[in-house]
Amino acid sequence: MQARMMRALLIALLATTAGTAFGCPSSLGVTPNGGKAWLGMSAGGFIAGEGQSFHNDCDGALFTVAFQVVLDGLAAGGVPPLGAGDTVYAQVRTLGGVVLATRSRVLDFSTGAQWVVFDFTTPTLNLPAGDFLVVCFTASAKQGRVAYFQNGDAYGPGVRYISETGEFGPWTALTSEYGDLAIMLTLEGDVVAAERATWGAVKAAYR
Repeated sequence: MQARMMRALLIALLATTAGTAFGCPSSLGVTPNGGKAWLGMSAGGFIAGEGQSFHNDCDGALFTVAFQVVLDGLAAGGVPPLGAGDTVYAQVRTLGGVVLATRSRVLDFSTGAQWVVFDFTTPTLNLPAGDFLVVCFTASAKQGRVAYFQNGDAYGPGVRYISETGEFGPWTALTSEYGDLAIMLTLEGDVVAAERATWGAVKAAYR
């Protein structure tokens, strides 16, 4: 009888000591508020890329990255618009400029605003805790927009970045008054951490 009771107590203790690691969100996002930043070829000859740094709270996989692409279907300064069939890219980089992964998506719309989601699950992109940069660009000689939160610091742990040569940078951090790029990230999130207890500790706890 005593042995059965001790086994039950051990199971209960293990159940209560198995906890969830705090501070590991499964998603991260910045909602736009009307800001539209240039993406792609400009009439001035530079190629605009947009990015946003973010803080990864815990070691784990990054699953998806999304940017809100805004298209009006109109030429601007003689530059044709991005539209259905054109390719946009997302890249995950270190703040020091090392490219960790690149994904592409072919647009399936020509007007309106849509969240364009990039899948980083295959192969798995594991990130340590720390600060990283996600960027959006196109290699097409066309132009569009990406949405951002303007005139304020919506996301304190990160800042907006820009490039005037698309993918090739340099990627330059802006100050907080230039807002934050609209992004949605899905992450591995919380993991279960099991804590072990010795049989002697269990018996001592219930004496």
